[in-house]
Amino acid sequence: MRIRSRAAALSEPNPKRTDNNMLTRICLSTALLATVASAQITSPKGYVTTEGTSSHNYMLFSKYEMRWQGIDRSHVGAGAKVMNEVAWRRDGTSTTYSTWTARTMSNWEMNMGLADWATLQVTDLEKNYKTGSKVQVVKPRTLSVVDISAPPTTTPAPWTTVVKFDAPFVYTGSDPFVWEVIYSGNTVTTDYSFDFQYVGTSSTYSSTGGTAVGTDCTATGMTSAISTYVTFYNHVTKFRIYYSLYNMPANSPAFMWIDGMDQNLTVPGLCTKLHAMPLINIPLGVSDATGRVGSGYIDNLPYVPSVIGNDLYFQYVGVDLGQAGLPFALSAGRKITVPADPVPYQVTRFYHYKTTATSTTTTSGPWNGGIITRFQ
Repeated sequence: MRIRSRAAALSEPNPKRTDNNMLTRICLSTALLATVASAQITSPKGYVTTEGTSSHNYMLFSKYEMRWQGIDRSHVGAGAKVMNEVAWRRDGTSTTYSTWTARTMSNWEMNMGLADWATLQVTDLEKNYKTGSKVQVVKPRTLSVVDISAPPTTTPAPWTTVVKFDAPFVYTGSDPFVWEVIYSGNTVTTDYSFDFQYVGTSSTYSSTGGTAVGTDCTATGMTSAISTYVTFYNHVTKFRIYYSLYNMPANSPAFMWIDGMDQNLTVPGLCTKLHAMPLINIPLGVSDATGRVGSGYIDNLPYVPSVIGNDLYFQYVGVDLGQAGLPFALSAGRKITVPADPVPYQVTRFYHYKTTATSTTTTSGPWNGGIITRFQ
């Protein structure tokens, strides 16, 4: 009879313990996969039970033939998702529209894939897919959608168009994703309603035209007061100023003065109040015989985050030897609050469509925002 040492016995694997560990791992993996697979998400992100702030009624399901692409980066970095169906709903706040009737589309299919946001373009939608990422999740079929002319009793509206996928799309969350609908032979081409949400305010910049402060002078020889405009742009990497300037003193130098506060000074001999001292003095050239300086941009100004939200005061000044007092003609002031950094688009879309079987194809995009689209 052989007797094992205590050390040898302890070093051997315990089959029961090993089985338990494996069972635990299987259960955890199954639970994790079930959670990922069953989760509901929307594009744009966050509208499963929340009504969008707008509607989109004249494009998808409303043309005879359509290739629609939506590209979403609102879920980048939010983890993996397995998508097995797609759904859409009516705009919940619109009233009754008799044209939002049932219809049937032939050759209706859907593709999904990944995109590079920096290279998106409208000419060749196939190139918006990253190489090797495109998956046909719905094979060509006939799709009928229901009448949604009557408004829902509560908002958001129910998901009335639900399409099960023939093949799942596994989204890792590392890149923007593309969803694409293609169909032809639509039996009804009147409007069809979708809930909609804009996401972001600008792709590259934010801007403001500010508000006028005070009154404009009338320059010598002019029949109308000085006419001006200012737009201040925040491009994140730089600031930029657009200006336009008319009815200044004829054939005279013109300047833009920028100050950090409204001086609001009554200066004896000036034709209007002085709102901006020349803390920054920008020569704009010489006006023509009609007092026109025209319009232009002051570009590539340094981006200084600390000035965002602060007020700047602009005033145009022209040399006017005909004035009764001091030899200057001034515009009204303009208060500009430096705009915040732009909120880039998170969802964009492109269309290629025909209105009839024989019409030419129209291409359109990119456009900000997207119809509320549910995946699960």
